[in-house]
Amino acid sequence: MPATNLVALAASLREALDSPLVVESDADREARLDIIDMIPVLNRKFVGELQTIRDMAWEWLNVLSLKAVSHWNIATLVPLEGEISYTDLSTKCGLESTALRRLLRHAMTNGMFHEPTIDHIAHNSMSRNLVEDPKTAAWVDLQTETILLGGTYQCEALDRWPNSESKRETGVSIGFHNPGQTSLFEEVKKTPEKIQKFGLAMELFSSGEGYEVGSLVEGYDWAKLGEGTIVDVGGANGFASSAISDAYPSLKIVVQDIDVTEDMKTEHKRPNIQFQKYDFFTPQVVKDADVYLYRWIFHNWQDEQCIQILRAAIPALKPGAKILINDGCLPLPGTGHASLEKAARNIDICMMVAMNAKEREEADWEELFKKADPRFKYWGATRPTGSRMMLIEAEWEGTKVG
Repeated sequence: MPATNLVALAASLREALDSPLVVESDADREARLDIIDMIPVLNRKFVGELQTIRDMAWEWLNVLSLKAVSHWNIATLVPLEGEISYTDLSTKCGLESTALRRLLRHAMTNGMFHEPTIDHIAHNSMSRNLVEDPKTAAWVDLQTETILLGGTYQCEALDRWPNSESKRETGVSIGFHNPGQTSLFEEVKKTPEKIQKFGLAMELFSSGEGYEVGSLVEGYDWAKLGEGTIVDVGGANGFASSAISDAYPSLKIVVQDIDVTEDMKTEHKRPNIQFQKYDFFTPQVVKDADVYLYRWIFHNWQDEQCIQILRAAIPALKPGAKILINDGCLPLPGTGHASLEKAARNIDICMMVAMNAKEREEADWEELFKKADPRFKYWGATRPTGSRMMLIEAEWEGTKVG
């Protein structure tokens, strides 16, 4: 009896899953993205539209079981080798054993942990990441303990504060039972542990697939600057600048941030990098640099604040100086890869919930420069190969101001 299309498809998929799926070329990369795009489409095709809607309505359950793993530090209590009974794990984490078993068995349906013998839990390759990679653990903690809380109240926030641009008028402030009086950053800064975890989570995000700093290094013509000067505005500990420095050691780089600690100065120390305390809403103090770089800065702010940031740079700009923004850029709906659009829109909604901020389309970036000062010439936005971030560039065509 000849195989039906479904039987043949299932056999092909099983064969593919049993083979190494290695990305070795640009064609492989495109094929991989095509397959990722097809997976949810296939799921909708097989389960039907009504079941898809039902499944969407309880996606929060996946987050709940992951939140439980993070909240009770379960991954660190399960031995990396061997197994542990639910009873013993319950004693260690403080969660009643029946609830613990139910939550972890739900997590297993998402590929997290496994039961080698009944009522005993052990790590698998996925769950080990929560122990062996502190950045991943910090990311899960931030999303499930803080951002999720804000998301629960985001509709209420939009009803309560329509058109607000305040970082305090968000779902996060309602979630922390202090509506309109606190922000994500204010909550994060309350304890050294929260500050550390937030930093680790942001490092993970910045180094994730498509967000690696390598695309910034390789995607812009830094060589044309020769021995020129770059100002990395809001550059934190200088991890992006250090990568540029390693590839172009003749450049002079100033890393600016509102808080500069001794640890920040040493973590990515390079002979051609110096650190400087600076608030990017105030007039720029490093004059006549060739490039003023803003990486992952503007998406934290609403348009009015972004315009203030651009105007603050003007007193330092010489004719021909470049503003280079390395940030996200929303595609028009239905263009490009669906999975990449989904990732970009996830960030957009996350920024709404967390900070009343947003991601932007390319036309929005051009408009920001026009509103900041018509003497900015907008050169456009380009996406380096393999990157999910854009390089958005404008040139100062005015005379020297400062």
